[in-house]
Amino acid sequence: MGIKLHWLENRAKGGYVTFGVPWKQGEKTEEIHFSPDNNTAWQEKPIAYYPDGSTKWSSYTAKVDADTLELSACGGAKCAGNRTEETDGEITVNNGLFTAVFPKSGRTLMKTPYADASLKVIKELRSTDGEIETKKSVPYYGEIGEVSIDDNGPAKTTVKITGTHKSADGDTFLRYIIRFSLFYDEKSVKITHTFLYDGNEAVDFIKGVGVEFSRKMSGKLYNRRIKITGDYGVMHEAMQILNLWRPRLGPSIGIQPVHSKQLAGEMISVDGLVDLRTGKIVTEEDFENVTKWDSYRLQQTSPDSFEVRKRTGHNECTFIKANWGKRSKGLMYIADENSGTAVCIRDFWQKYPTSIYADGLCTDNAKLTAWIVPPDADAQDMRHYDTEAHDQTYYEGFPEIGASAYGIANTNEMTLYLFDSVASDDELMEKADRVQRPPVLLCAPEYYHEVKALGEWSLPERDTPLKKWLEDELDKAFDFYKNEVEQRHWYGLWDYGDIMHTYDAQRHCWKYDLGGYAWQNTELVPTLWLWYAFMRSGREDIFTMAEAMSRHSADVDIYHFGELKGLGSRHNVVHWGDSCKEPRVAMAGHHRALYYLLGGDPRIGEAMDDVKDGDFATLKMDPLRYFYKKEESKMPTHARSGPDWSTYCSNWYTAWERDNDEHYRNKIVTGINDLKKSPMRLISGSNYEYDPESGHLGYIGESAAGGSHLAVCMGGPQTWFELADLLDDEEFKDMLVQYGEFYFLSPEEKERVSNGLIKGDGFEYPYMASALCSYAANRTGNEKLAHQVWQVLIHSLAGKDKKDNFDTTVLKNYFNNENLEEMFWISTNFTAQWCLNVIFALEFTKDYIKDSADDYEFEDWVK
Repeated sequence: MGIKLHWLENRAKGGYVTFGVPWKQGEKTEEIHFSPDNNTAWQEKPIAYYPDGSTKWSSYTAKVDADTLELSACGGAKCAGNRTEETDGEITVNNGLFTAVFPKSGRTLMKTPYADASLKVIKELRSTDGEIETKKSVPYYGEIGEVSIDDNGPAKTTVKITGTHKSADGDTFLRYIIRFSLFYDEKSVKITHTFLYDGNEAVDFIKGVGVEFSRKMSGKLYNRRIKITGDYGVMHEAMQILNLWRPRLGPSIGIQPVHSKQLAGEMISVDGLVDLRTGKIVTEEDFENVTKWDSYRLQQTSPDSFEVRKRTGHNECTFIKANWGKRSKGLMYIADENSGTAVCIRDFWQKYPTSIYADGLCTDNAKLTAWIVPPDADAQDMRHYDTEAHDQTYYEGFPEIGASAYGIANTNEMTLYLFDSVASDDELMEKADRVQRPPVLLCAPEYYHEVKALGEWSLPERDTPLKKWLEDELDKAFDFYKNEVEQRHWYGLWDYGDIMHTYDAQRHCWKYDLGGYAWQNTELVPTLWLWYAFMRSGREDIFTMAEAMSRHSADVDIYHFGELKGLGSRHNVVHWGDSCKEPRVAMAGHHRALYYLLGGDPRIGEAMDDVKDGDFATLKMDPLRYFYKKEESKMPTHARSGPDWSTYCSNWYTAWERDNDEHYRNKIVTGINDLKKSPMRLISGSNYEYDPESGHLGYIGESAAGGSHLAVCMGGPQTWFELADLLDDEEFKDMLVQYGEFYFLSPEEKERVSNGLIKGDGFEYPYMASALCSYAANRTGNEKLAHQVWQVLIHSLAGKDKKDNFDTTVLKNYFNNENLEEMFWISTNFTAQWCLNVIFALEFTKDYIKDSADDYEFEDWVK
C-alpha cells in the first residue's frame, strides 16, 4: 500500500520537511515501516496511538526533491545521517557538514565553527518625579537550565534548552524554551524560540527579546559585506564602499570598476589597482580615510513600513537612514573573506515590531541579533486597558479585574544559515521565502476523510443547488475573514493569528475597545472551523490562517505555569484581560490538527501538555464561583458538562492518544459513567460539582450557567464524536443521540420528555447544535430530524426569505480605505459555528439532504 503526498500550494517546495500521516486502526504497528521513495536520510516515529496500540499518526522527516512523494512499506532500514553524542557537560551533533556543540551550563547555548548563539532580554523600568519620567533599560542574559535531546534521528536532531534570563544583580526575568534543529547535510539551523512572561505587569516592561549570534570577522573591511532582504530584492553593501572620490580606483588592466566587483561579491585586492587621477599605485594606506560602517539595523516598525539604518563604530555618532520599504522578508546576512552568516525571522512583518541588528562588522568579533522584541521600539506594555471591569456594560466576565499576563508565552521561528562563500542575492531571497512560507507535505483531503483523521467530516460537493450554495457560503465566509486580517491589520507580536469577535456597524469597525466583544480568543472554536475547512479543501490560504491562529492561541491565550496553568482567558480587549479564566480557551483540540499535520510540532505538543491537568487549576479558579458557595459544596470545585468537562475530555483524549496513557482515558470514562447516572444523562446539568483528583462529576440539579448552548458550541460534540467511536461505548453514543434528538424540541416537549425536570430554557441558538442533531439523525435514520437540521442551518443564515448570505457591501472613503468591504451584521461566533456545523451536517445527513433550499420551509421554532 502506498500513501501519496503532495506539496502545499503557494509554499516553498523541496528539501527537508517534517510531516504527519494518519492511519486506520490496526493498519500500522511499530513493526511495519513506511519510507519515502528515495535514498536520503529519513526518520519515522509514532506520534499518536489507537486504544489497541496500533499507530494512529506517524511523523516523518525526509529530504524530498520530487513534486510528489509516496510512502511505501519497507524493512525500516535507515541511511547514514546525523551523529549525536552526549556527555555530562554537553551535547554534540555532527550533521556531516559541521558540528554544533550545546553546553549544559553557562550562557552560550550553541557553538558552531560559523557562529555561537546566546540570548538577551531587556527589562524597562519606569519612574516618575512630577513631570519627569525616567526609563531605565536593564539587560538580562540567558542562563542555561536544562539541555535535552528532543528528537534524534539520521535526518533531524533537535536539542531543547530551557532556562531563564538573569541580570548582573541576579534578578531573573522571562523564562525561555528554545529548540535548535539540525538536518543532515544542510548548512542551517532551524530555531524555535519561546519566551514566557513571569514579571509584574505594573512595573516590568519588555524592552527587548533577542537571539544573538556572535562570530569572528577577519580580512579587509572592503571585503566584508552585509546583505538585507527587502520586499522584492536585496540591499548589498561593503563595510568600506570603494566608490571613491580619491583615489579614483581603476584596474591596471581590464575595465570593470572596483565598486562593481564589490557589489558582485568578488574579493578585492589592492594589487594592480591604480589611482586614475595620478596614475600612482594604490596602497592600503589610501583606504584609511574611507568610512567604516560598523552597525546596521533592519527595523520593521509597522506591518507596512521598515527602515534600514546604519552607523560607524562610534557610540557617540548617529545612525543614518540607509533604505526603506514596506514588508521585509526578514533576513540579514554578514560575511567576511572566509564565511557568511545569515538569520531570517519568520512572520517578520506580521509580528511587528521586529528588528535584526548587525554590530561589530569592522572589528574582530561581530554580532547578528534577531530581535523578537526590538529595543528600538516602544517597550511591550503588559498592563490592562482599564482599572475597572465592564461586566454589566460591555460583556466582560465577572465584576472584577482579572487581567494577568503571568504565565503566557510567545513563540517565534527563525533560521540560521551558514556559508563558505559569498551568498548570491537570489540564494538569499530563496532562503528568506522558504522561512516565510515553509514547505508543507500533505496527504489528499480524500485520504484524510477515508481514514477519519480528526473524526468524521464532509468533503466539498456541488452536485445540487443546495450543496453549491452551502459550499459557496463556506468559501465566502472564509474569504471575508482572510481579507479582514489584511484590511483591519490584525497583526502584531501578541495579536497576529487572532480575529475579532463582533462588528460595530455604526463605526464601521470591529468592537475592538468594547470589553468582551473585542479579540475572539478561540470563543466558539473558530480554530476548529478553520482546521476542518482546510482538511476538506487542502487550501493553502486556509492552512496559513489556521496555523497562525493555533500558534497564537496556544501561546498567548493560555497560561503555561502558575496557579492558572491549563486555563485560558476569555475574549477581551486585551488577550489576557478577562476575569473569566476558562478551560475551554486552552482546549487541546484547538491545535490537534496542526500538531499532527506537521508531524508532531514540538511547541504545540508542549502547549497541549500544559493543559492536560488544567482541571486542577479550577481548585483556585472555580468557573462557577459566582453561582455557588464553596462551603456548601460536597466536591472541591465545579465543572459544566460543556464547555468545562468537554474541554477536559479533549485535553485527556489528546494526552491518551499521544502517550497511550490510560490514566487520562480512565478520567474520561469516570465522567461518562457519572453522566450516565444523571436523570437526563448528557442533557442534564450542565452545572456539576467536580473533583479533579478522581475525575468524578457530582449532579446538583438542572441549571446551566450561561445557557445550555455552551455545552455544544465550544468543540464538545466534535470531541465526543471521536471518543464515542474509540471507546466503543454504545450507551455513550446513545447519550449523544438523545441529546441531539432533544435539542430541537419545543419547550413544552422538553418539559414533557424530561418529566418536568427541564423547562426548555437555555437551549438557544439551534444552529450551534446542528452537528449534534445531524449525528443523532445519522445514527437513528431519523429523516425528520435531518430535515430540521437543514431548516435551522439554511434559515439561520439566509433568513426567513432566504435572501441573506455572506456577501459584503462596500463603504466608500472610510478613514484609511477608499473601498471598505464589510458585513454590518457579522459576528465571529455565528460564522465559526455556522460553518463548523455545516461541515459536519453535510457528512452526517448526506443520505437525507434535499436538492434545493426551497425544500426547507421556514417555521417559527427555527428562530
